[in-house]
Amino acid sequence: MGENYYQGPTRWLGLSSNLLSLFGFFLVGSFLGQFFGLLAVVALMQFPTQNIEAFQTQILDFMAHPQKYEGAFHAMMALQWFSALFTFVLGAWAYLRFVEKRSIFELNDAETPGFQVFSWAILTVLVAMPAMEFLIDWNQHIQLPAGYEDLERAMQSSEKTMEELTKFLLNFQSDMDFGVALVVIAGMAALGEEIFFRGVLQSMFERYLGNKHVAIWLAAAIFSFIHFQFYGFFPRMILGAFFGYLYVWFRSIWVPMAAHFFNNAWTLTMHYLYQQKNIDMDPEKMTDVIPWWSALLSLVLVAFYIRRLHTYRTDA
Repeated sequence: MGENYYQGPTRWLGLSSNLLSLFGFFLVGSFLGQFFGLLAVVALMQFPTQNIEAFQTQILDFMAHPQKYEGAFHAMMALQWFSALFTFVLGAWAYLRFVEKRSIFELNDAETPGFQVFSWAILTVLVAMPAMEFLIDWNQHIQLPAGYEDLERAMQSSEKTMEELTKFLLNFQSDMDFGVALVVIAGMAALGEEIFFRGVLQSMFERYLGNKHVAIWLAAAIFSFIHFQFYGFFPRMILGAFFGYLYVWFRSIWVPMAAHFFNNAWTLTMHYLYQQKNIDMDPEKMTDVIPWWSALLSLVLVAFYIRRLHTYRTDA
């Protein structure tokens, strides 16, 4: 995959053309995902559709304030499911099928690695969490230079909206809610985003730019940006870059997908256990209780586990 590089004017023309095609499938998938997701919302919430104007008002209010509606959790999860399915999974599939003329199953250029690789990848994500908590805290306190106050206020408003939605989706009222969240937020997100950003976008950059490091970080930056949460941009970009290196090292989409799933599932599990009063540590206040030296130890362990991963990599 990464060995067949394009050179000369063909490189930039081909990259631009493929990026536009991928973006087109992304937009179509996003539209279809929102359409079918809203159909699921209407069906689950049983919104009356006789009065179109009242129906539109209710839908908009539901999207802005789902916590006001009983049963909104499963409706929002259905919306998230369809959005991820059509935007990332089917969007990537359509691009590969109609533009690159290959199967989505060809994203694996090597045999699936052994259990050790998956174990080290997941352990790396786990031991990185203290350092990531401090990075998240730093990112949340970034202030833009003078003259960008309007942009900063807009980003803070968007961040607040996303934070409220996230809190709503992480508020589990039952074991079933937790199970649904694992399937949607951990499972579908890991499946769709890794296929789209690592399997397709990163591979495209690597093929046309001829530099795997540039490809990894560029795809990771876009991966983080597409979440539209500036105050979590850098931690998410670094996490995306780690997933990208996993894909380059092992040429199997299953490795970054497993690490991505674990990262999301761990967050969900911590919130669930805290809500069930099985643990005393509030996941929202991790930085307040984690000592600073744990972040340094975290970085040392990450370096150690990445070195271990190098002993198994297949890209050399």
